[in-house]
Amino acid sequence: MIRRILAAIVVTACTSVAFAAQPVTFVLRNGERVSGELTYKGGTTYTLNGTDYPSDNIAMIAFTPGDPSAAELQQIPTVDNNPSEHERHIFVMRDGQIIFGKIYHISPDGSTITFDRREGGRQDISANNLARLYVNPAGARSVYASLLGAGTPNAVASSGVMSPGAVSVPANQPWTDTGMTVKKGDRVYFSANGQITVGPGFVATVDGSATAGPRAGLPVAAMPAGGLIARVDNGAAFPIGGNSQAIVMPANGRLYVGVNDDNFGDNSGFFAITVRK
Repeated sequence: MIRRILAAIVVTACTSVAFAAQPVTFVLRNGERVSGELTYKGGTTYTLNGTDYPSDNIAMIAFTPGDPSAAELQQIPTVDNNPSEHERHIFVMRDGQIIFGKIYHISPDGSTITFDRREGGRQDISANNLARLYVNPAGARSVYASLLGAGTPNAVASSGVMSPGAVSVPANQPWTDTGMTVKKGDRVYFSANGQITVGPGFVATVDGSATAGPRAGLPVAAMPAGGLIARVDNGAAFPIGGNSQAIVMPANGRLYVGVNDDNFGDNSGFFAITVRK
């Protein structure tokens, strides 16, 4: 009888441990970190210590301490709400494996994440095996822009000056999410500063590189390489540069900004921009 009672106590204790809420850190789009126990009630919000956070505001969920490496971030997509639906979320395992998929469900206690794999099929992952979950990859790249630029040759010391509310636009990735959704006909104002390099020896301002010049194959062929550009969702790119006048939005959707280039591996630095309607 005593053995049965002890066995029951052990089973109960193990069950409590298995279903304990997971301690994690939410890395928000604005760079704020919030730590606590992850729970899930359903829908598109995630709960931390009883407070609900819309998934659109969360760049990344960290299940282990420390920042991601630059090498890891380089493998993370440069867009949020990826049109390739099963590449929308990125799961980084504690052994370094990177898996693309889309979150399907999280258990109420946050211990298990169920997702649809890019390669097909549905899979469960224990939170104990996860290092990081990128909810909004482009948002995370923006938060960790300084890590992406670390160690890059030919970095320009006069990269953009970040003012409150500014968005960092790294030169070594095509697109950065502004966090703004626009409607066709909206008048949007951009204010940008900074210098980047677009290949060895080619310095560019937000209007592009005078020496690299325009060329076929660039997102905006008529604009010099390295200039600041934008697009709405996956629409055609259009120039921004140093224009401080209102630019009329060509479509409805998410507004992205980027660098007018077709090879980002040898770029460095970043632009700092503010965007307002």
